[in-house]
Amino acid sequence: MLRSISCLALVALAIGTSDQAHARKELLTPEEKAQLRRVERIHLETLALTMHGPADATPFTTAAAMRLEQLGYRIVRDAGAPVDVAVRIKCEEVKTWEGPIRSGGDADQVDAAARLWKGPACQLTYRIGSRQTDWHHEIRAETSQPGAGTTLAALLAQLRQDDFPYRLAAEWEQTPRLIAALDAKETTTAQRATIIGLLGTLQSPDSLARLNAALTNPDPAVARAAAAALGTVGQSDSIPALLALFTSGTPEQHRTAIASLGQLVPLHPNSAIVPTLVAALPHEPVANQILIVRALGASPDRRILEPLKALHRSVLKVPPEQITPELKELKSALGIALDLFDDGMHAD
Repeated sequence: MLRSISCLALVALAIGTSDQAHARKELLTPEEKAQLRRVERIHLETLALTMHGPADATPFTTAAAMRLEQLGYRIVRDAGAPVDVAVRIKCEEVKTWEGPIRSGGDADQVDAAARLWKGPACQLTYRIGSRQTDWHHEIRAETSQPGAGTTLAALLAQLRQDDFPYRLAAEWEQTPRLIAALDAKETTTAQRATIIGLLGTLQSPDSLARLNAALTNPDPAVARAAAAALGTVGQSDSIPALLALFTSGTPEQHRTAIASLGQLVPLHPNSAIVPTLVAALPHEPVANQILIVRALGASPDRRILEPLKALHRSVLKVPPEQITPELKELKSALGIALDLFDDGMHAD
């Protein structure tokens, strides 16, 4: 029973990110969801506030417009002209807490810093027609020189580099815009990693194809993001590419693949993941053995028991004076993985 509960929890964890992203969309009608997928015309409503009152919000409007236009959106300046959505950006020298929201943003994270942050912040929301949605994004800034001018300048600098345009495109399920941004020359490595992660929340065939291709990206951050995204997506189509990365990739790609395969193990128990990881386990360095044990620990496949027990026995035979921090961590990982089976392995 414990084993079944554990596997169900791991499955829920693997798909949780995608479920959270789509939960708030249940509040929208099918027509509104379809309209979001076609969003092109955006009206910006910007507000800049200091402790002494309103400030000129024009720089924030200009910065946000430029970022959104890079993804191909058209900014409509006239508030009375037809638009698809209105994006509101409120930037404050001291954040005003407006109470909890129903879902999305920091509402999905009990201990999120957004609930505690009292410094400079920009709050981003959007409206479709007259309907205010639950999507929420916060941009924070820190400054060592207090003062309205310095604080707003710091927020403006953060707005110019924040990933909010990509998050909006993902919220609206506009995969082509994200893929175009992924290929754009001006996109930074950090931004590519963010886009890859967002593509992992979108279940389109184009997204999956790009995630598989990104596994072999020469930049480790992008490859790690792709592997993590594929693990979150959880589809069996990703397994061959991840196994290939595990067996023939660089050491960094090798470790990245282990973590993602661990996410896929409970979802696809009859795949080649368990045999491949079990065969590699005895020959890996201790740091990688820890990762593999944690990955195998998510599997309900009883074929992992004997290899894990054998490795556990070998660790127990190491003299105390030769036990390193890594071996202690490996022993702990083995104990957790074996305990989940609850079949008397402690007698070993």
